[in-house]
Amino acid sequence: MGHHNKMGSEIGGMGRGRETSGMWRGREIDCLLKIFSNSNLALTNPNLYTLTALQSLPVMSNLPLDIIIDILSRLPVKSLVRFLCVSNGWYILINGQAFIKLHLHRSIESNTDRTLIVQEQNSCIPFDYFSVSFHDENRFSKPLEIYQPLHCSNMSTDILSSCNGLACIYNQWGEENAIWNPLIRKYRKLPSEPIEKPSGFSNSWPISLAFGYDSHNDDYKVLSVVRFFNMDKPGKEFEVKVSSLRLQCWKKIEDQWPNKEWSICSESVFSNGALHWLVAEEGQSPENIVAFDLATEKFRVIRTPLKAPTPTSCVTCLEVLGQLCFIVIVNEMYNDVWLMKEYGEESSWTWIYKIEQGVVGSTFEYCKPLMCSKNNRKKILTEESHRYLTYLIWYDIEKKIRKRVKISKLP
Repeated sequence: MGHHNKMGSEIGGMGRGRETSGMWRGREIDCLLKIFSNSNLALTNPNLYTLTALQSLPVMSNLPLDIIIDILSRLPVKSLVRFLCVSNGWYILINGQAFIKLHLHRSIESNTDRTLIVQEQNSCIPFDYFSVSFHDENRFSKPLEIYQPLHCSNMSTDILSSCNGLACIYNQWGEENAIWNPLIRKYRKLPSEPIEKPSGFSNSWPISLAFGYDSHNDDYKVLSVVRFFNMDKPGKEFEVKVSSLRLQCWKKIEDQWPNKEWSICSESVFSNGALHWLVAEEGQSPENIVAFDLATEKFRVIRTPLKAPTPTSCVTCLEVLGQLCFIVIVNEMYNDVWLMKEYGEESSWTWIYKIEQGVVGSTFEYCKPLMCSKNNRKKILTEESHRYLTYLIWYDIEKKIRKRVKISKLP
């Protein structure tokens, strides 16, 4: 789960990707959700404070304010949440947007304060969520159960995506959506938006929700893509709307979906300030990526690295591993992973590694890359899936050695 970037808009805290893990005290974790990253303090408080306003506050008489800020900005979020009770001055300081941004920036730079959010899938609904901090590839903290805010007794809540420690969550039927900071247990519900069919269309289908961070406007945004169609005749129409923490309502995007014959055939991923989907015409394999820039609110089309259509035995998907990744899954035999080294430059697609069945050491359907190891970028943390079970694996792409991550003491 993971990815990062910012920190000041009243939520913050986790970010990047999706994950999974293995056996915890006899109970299996099926789906390790989409958050693994540096922590964020955003959403701690809706009020904005500036560092200038803090100069007259008695934060601590023995140390200059800039030294206190420097020390606090290097601490994990869980410690900072406890320190909110130290004094009124510390409460205002830690809640300030300038400090939140500084803390996230340092967390990303140092690649520290990383957390996994895991979802336990069993026969019970709703599923349980747990947070697990980790410092290196061998040290994971005791799992802590966390309460997700869209709790409903008869349906599940899933994590759509995560960014900078914030997660966008939605319930099973998409009736409720929220931006959630799992570490500090704060959230903001998004307003509901009824679907209005354009004239001449009798059916609608919400085909995608996507979540990311607009660094230009310092805002977290959720994008909704709805397709309109008729069962008895050809022709489709698309409607794209955006909502955000600042906007707190849904706004129609004026820029048109690039090709009305293209359907979305992948989950969305956020990278380089844009949301991305694989798209294709009905019955064809994906050869294009649609990107939506959250700052300009414009679409663009990017070609995949494949020179020819993929055979029917292959599946393709998008991921993020520092940069945008394109993955080809070949009939449960191997996964090929490509990386776009210079964003937007199609010539920069570079094949970086392959995971094969025999090499990994067990049968798998898909090995989802989550992150590179902190001290050795040749090791990749992956989410290995097979027959509804998922495990966390460290994979050495040079030595082709696989090591399962063990996390114990699940409550």
